[in-house]
Amino acid sequence: MAKVSSAREDMLAAAGELFRARGYEGIGIADLLERSCCPRGSLYFHFPGGKEQIGAEVLNRFAVRAAARFRELDESGVDMNTFIERVFKTTAKESKESNYYGSCPVAAIAAGFGAEDKLLAEAVRNCFAAWEDAIADAARARGMSDKNAGIFASAFLAAMEGAFVTSKAQRSPAPHINASRAMQALAAALIERGETVRG
Repeated sequence: MAKVSSAREDMLAAAGELFRARGYEGIGIADLLERSCCPRGSLYFHFPGGKEQIGAEVLNRFAVRAAARFRELDESGVDMNTFIERVFKTTAKESKESNYYGSCPVAAIAAGFGAEDKLLAEAVRNCFAAWEDAIADAARARGMSDKNAGIFASAFLAAMEGAFVTSKAQRSPAPHINASRAMQALAAALIERGETVRG
């Protein structure tokens, strides 16, 4: 059982790395098998839905982990500027550690799947929705109205994903830094009360 579980985990880990570096359409089953060192039969045993199922599972796992990190940062009680700064410091670090060849796997997959890939479309939607919910909760806790928190969360997500793509193209952390500053300015404009508000 341990070997079966390990093979499955190896394939998901390999897929996550490949999607981050080359996007969804940029890799094939042969690439996944080579990176994970798993036989073809093992791949279809664990993932009968093939590459699309693997992509959806990678997204679902990444969505849960990232949403938990947003909520953990929210619950730490940091102010809005610090919340924003820490998120973008983390994204800048991730870009730098990949030598600017990697991107957010969610954005990489979202940009590559087709209209027929309904499983992936649903996984991307659910992932982004979970992140927006967590970010909006943090914004509300720091004084934004429900409407403004929704606006902020949507803009924050777009800025974060855009920073990954632009940083990859420019091979620089500057897009993350600039996105952080822009989000801090937007937050200041949207916050209606200066004190932290918690339910």
